[in-house]
Amino acid sequence: MKRIMIVSTLLAATPAFAQTAGPALDLPLSIDLARAAVDACAAKGAAVSASVVDDKGNPLVVLRAPASPKPPVAAPRKAATAVQFDAPGSAMEPREKDDPAFAALIKAEPDRLNPHGGSLPLHRGGRLVGGLAVADTSHETADACAREALARFAGQVN
Repeated sequence: MKRIMIVSTLLAATPAFAQTAGPALDLPLSIDLARAAVDACAAKGAAVSASVVDDKGNPLVVLRAPASPKPPVAAPRKAATAVQFDAPGSAMEPREKDDPAFAALIKAEPDRLNPHGGSLPLHRGGRLVGGLAVADTSHETADACAREALARFAGQVN
C-alpha cells in the first residue's frame, strides 16, 4: 500500500513539473540575435555592443563591435531591465522621467538596470524568455537595430 501511495504521489507531481519547463532561449539563437543586432547597426554606420540575457536577466551573450567606443556594459543592463519589467526600453525611458517610484527602482540598482531605448523583452510561446539590447549609439538607433534583429527571428522569438 505504501508503494502505491508513493508511486501515485510521484505520478501526480510529474505533470506539474513538466509544465514548469518551457521554451527557453538556446545559445545558438542568442548568438544569432546579438549578431543580427550588431550587424543591423553596422549597416547604419554605428559600431555597438549587443547582449542577450535569459529570463532572469543573466547574460547569455555579449558582443561588441571592435570599433565600439565603450566597453560592453550598458547592453547587458538594458537587456536585464527589459526582462525585469517585461517592457521595451523605449517605453521605460520616458517612464523613468515621469514616474518617481519607477525611477527609484532603477536608481537602487544602477549596476544592473538601465531603462533606456534599445532593449526589448523576448517571448517564446507566450512566455518571457529573455531580453535583447543594443548600446553605445543613440537610443533611437539602438532601438531600431534591436527591432530589426528581432524581426529576423520572428518565427522563433517575439
